[in-house]
Amino acid sequence: MHTRKEIRSITPSELLALRRAMIELQRRDGPGSYIDLAGYHGVSKWNCQHQNDLFLPWHRAYLRIFEQALQEIDSTVAIPFWDWTSRDSFNQGIANAHSDTTFDNNGNNQPNPLLSGPIESRVRQTSRLTSHNLNQLRSINLSVEEAMAKSNYIEFNNLIEGPHGSIHVWVGGDMGAMDFAAYDPIFWSHHATVDRQWAIWQKCNTEQNLSAELLQKVLPGFPDWTVADTLDITSSRLDYTYDGISSIPCLQGDRIATNNIIEHVQGDKRRIVVEVQDIARDKESFMVDIFVQKAPTEEETGVFGGSFGIFGVEDSSINNHEHGHVHSHHHPVKGTQRVDITDAIETLGLQTDQEIRSIELRLLATTKLGDTVDQSALPIGSLNLQIIG
Repeated sequence: MHTRKEIRSITPSELLALRRAMIELQRRDGPGSYIDLAGYHGVSKWNCQHQNDLFLPWHRAYLRIFEQALQEIDSTVAIPFWDWTSRDSFNQGIANAHSDTTFDNNGNNQPNPLLSGPIESRVRQTSRLTSHNLNQLRSINLSVEEAMAKSNYIEFNNLIEGPHGSIHVWVGGDMGAMDFAAYDPIFWSHHATVDRQWAIWQKCNTEQNLSAELLQKVLPGFPDWTVADTLDITSSRLDYTYDGISSIPCLQGDRIATNNIIEHVQGDKRRIVVEVQDIARDKESFMVDIFVQKAPTEEETGVFGGSFGIFGVEDSSINNHEHGHVHSHHHPVKGTQRVDITDAIETLGLQTDQEIRSIELRLLATTKLGDTVDQSALPIGSLNLQIIG
C-alpha cells in the first residue's frame, strides 16, 4: 500500500523520484501518457464530473489511474497532496516543489516538471497566474468546514466542490480553466487534497447514505470503475492511504478535527457569514473579493472580508456541448458558497446585530487574466448575511 504525504513533508529522495517519473510520463505520447490522461478532464475527452454526485468518486478513480501510470515508471512514487488548508499554505501559498522553476537532477539543472506540463498536441506548456493574496487563500476554508459538518454524502459532495473550485481559480492560469486544469501538474496534488478531505469525512461518517443506484453507476471514461469501487481507499483496487489520517480524531458535534483543515476557526466564537447563492456555471472563471462597508455609500471603500472562486468552463468545452458531444454531468446546476467576514466586522468595530445588518457588501471580481469584472456581470443570484452563534 502506498502512502500519500503532504508535498512539504516528502523527503528529497521522494521528491526527486516523483520529478523523474513525471518527466518520463510527460515525455511519452499515446495512450497512458501525461497528455492522454490529462485530456480526460478537458479538451480531448471531456469526461470530468462536476456539479453532480459523481464529483468525488470520479476524481478518486482518475487520480488513482494517473498515479498507477507514474508507478509503472517508478513503483515507489505516490501522488503527494498539497494541503491548502494548512498554516504553511496560508503563509506561503504554493509549495516550493510546485513553484521552483528548475531542480538539480544529479548535477543537471532541469526544468521542474511539477511547475508546468504539456498541453494537447504539445502546442505549449501550462502556465499560472497565481494570486499572491494569501488572505484569499485563508478565506476559502470556511466552505471546507461547512462541508465537513455534513453527515450525508450528497450534501458533502456538493459543498466540498465549492472550495475545490476556488483553489482552481486562486492558482489561476490553466488551472483556472476546466478544459486545461489537469495539464497543470499541481492539479493532481490539489485533487489529492480534496480526496483526502473525503477520506477523512468517510472515516468519521460510516453511514454515508449512498443509494444502491448511485453505487452501481459506472464512471464516465472509466468503464471498469463504479462508484462502489471508489469507497475504500485501502481496498486492493485503490491500495493507498494518507499520511497521518489514522490519528485524526472524530469529534462530537458538528466539526471534524481534520489536522490543519480550518485550524484558523476559533471555537464557538460568533461568526458573520455571507452566503453567496445561486452561483451558475459560466464559461469564464472569476476570483471574487468581498469588501465590507459600514453603511451604504457611493464611495468604493471598505475592508476586505473574504474571497471565493467561480470555476468556469472555457469556450472549447461549451462548443463541444453545442456540437452534440454532450455529457449530462454539465447540466446547469447552481451552487452556493459561504465566506466568513467576521474579521472585517471586528475591524469596523461593529457589535450589535443592527449594526451588522446595516453593512454594504461590494464585490470585486477578476478573471484568470487579471481583468476586472463588473459585479452585475457575475453569474450569481443573491447575497445572504448570516449571524452565527
